[in-house]
Amino acid sequence: MVEATKRILIVEDDLNLVLALYRALSHTYKVDTAKTAASGLRKARSLPLDLIILDLNLPDCSGLKITRRLREEGINTPVLVLSGDSSLVSKVDLLDSGANDYVTKPFSLAELRARIRVFMRRDISPVRGVLVSGELELNPSTLRITVNGQELTLRKKEFLILECLVRNAGSGVDRDYLRTYVWGNDKTVSNNSLDVHVKSLRDQLKLVGLSNLIATVHGLGYMYDAKKPKVRV
Repeated sequence: MVEATKRILIVEDDLNLVLALYRALSHTYKVDTAKTAASGLRKARSLPLDLIILDLNLPDCSGLKITRRLREEGINTPVLVLSGDSSLVSKVDLLDSGANDYVTKPFSLAELRARIRVFMRRDISPVRGVLVSGELELNPSTLRITVNGQELTLRKKEFLILECLVRNAGSGVDRDYLRTYVWGNDKTVSNNSLDVHVKSLRDQLKLVGLSNLIATVHGLGYMYDAKKPKVRV
């Protein structure tokens, strides 16, 4: 059996299909869901995912555009597209946009599970580009941070908090979202524990001359107070 730590995001607006996929997959994988492109992109940027199952025709954006956006941002999490369009042109366009596989609706759950197992057997972490925000460079694949060329050593949870905030730079990130990213589904982690880690992170950033980058958003959580980072692949 595949380890339960593997995590899948399903981006699909058909509630019945989402429920069917959740029931079929949640006993083996951690499953997150989103019903719009906007919420799917937000989760894809912030959650440590092993696979994204993406509907081609979402109400606010096409799966083609979402896949391109992910690749442009340096997020190379494997993408498995679900679509009712079986034409060769559509398949080629999707693969050229960065999708890794394609399943035509209607499909059998047995076939879908088999394709998912292929991705999971690869046993590799999604490769992501280096995030560059001013003098700060953050490499999610190596957990390495440099500031003006000087290496900054953080504990893993501090690193994950910083990565999540940097990816959402300029936008507030709520505490629940941060806790899910850093601690997964551990419901015992309190807001106080998160706040302690954020304080430690702030202290470490201050030591390298990066003060006041992490702002508190009252009633929500935290925000990395800078422009969206560039991605160096």
